[in-house]
Amino acid sequence: MIEKQERNIRRDGALFLLGVASLILIEVTATAEPVTTKNSVIHGLLFGCSVGILLSGVFRATNKQALTSTPSLGIGFAVGAMIDFPFHW
Repeated sequence: MIEKQERNIRRDGALFLLGVASLILIEVTATAEPVTTKNSVIHGLLFGCSVGILLSGVFRATNKQALTSTPSLGIGFAVGAMIDFPFHW
């Protein structure tokens, strides 16, 4: 369960804006390179970490929770990028 701390507009806003800016940067730079497994894993890791930072600001997570959830989301997105489902609908 996420323990919310008291609202700190500067901290929460900075985390949110940093998350949004990094998502935009990642998506802009990712489209310039050809898609390979290595690129998709790195993209998934950075994308997940950016989402973690963004959500830490939205849900007012404590510093400890933000430091554990951000890499966890990054690793989860990276592992998800490695999975290639052979299903063709």
